[in-house]
Amino acid sequence: MQGFNTLAAAFVIPLYFTQTSFTFSRRVIDCLTSSKDAAIKNIILFVLALSLTASVFAQETASNPVYLGLGTGLDIPGSGWDPHYSLAGGANALAGYTLDKNLAVQLDGDEWFFTGSGYSLYQFRLLAEAKYTFDGKGWQPYVLAGPGMVFQSLSPSGGSTSNFDGLAGAGVQVDLAPRTHLFVEAKVNFIMSQTTTFVDVPLNIGIWVGL
Repeated sequence: MQGFNTLAAAFVIPLYFTQTSFTFSRRVIDCLTSSKDAAIKNIILFVLALSLTASVFAQETASNPVYLGLGTGLDIPGSGWDPHYSLAGGANALAGYTLDKNLAVQLDGDEWFFTGSGYSLYQFRLLAEAKYTFDGKGWQPYVLAGPGMVFQSLSPSGGSTSNFDGLAGAGVQVDLAPRTHLFVEAKVNFIMSQTTTFVDVPLNIGIWVGL
């Protein structure tokens, strides 16, 4: 219960008290963005909302190695995919444990939604990743990799499958406050079925905070 309350204070309460600022920012973005691409607008709004939570974490709690994160992004289908599928949109959540100042392990859950030629594909990926962060002042590059599983369902046929999954990627995190970081990352993901390997490139942006 204590962990749940901490997470609520981290993400829900700040967003509640910044509702007016968020609404105003949305109107500004709607005015400045002539494109009707809802996915791009939602990504901008998502990052803006999460950025407003940074002030909650003004005090550093370096003794606690646990961190949590939320993100969103796009996924680009690559080799092995049906050519009718276009860009996917989705979101991810992660929980990590810092082993030392550079090395961490984390559990990453990703949801992706693909559409094309009257069909839609839903994927949930669960991956165990090792993350190495290089030293830097104000911002730090990092690399990560790990194995996992992907669970997917196809509509309207209703078929579902599960396969082994794996990824490797790199990113950069920017310090917003002590133990609060904005991250941008790109990964190469491999879905290994019995007959072929599907390759795609997820692009994510989000925020992670130390507890």
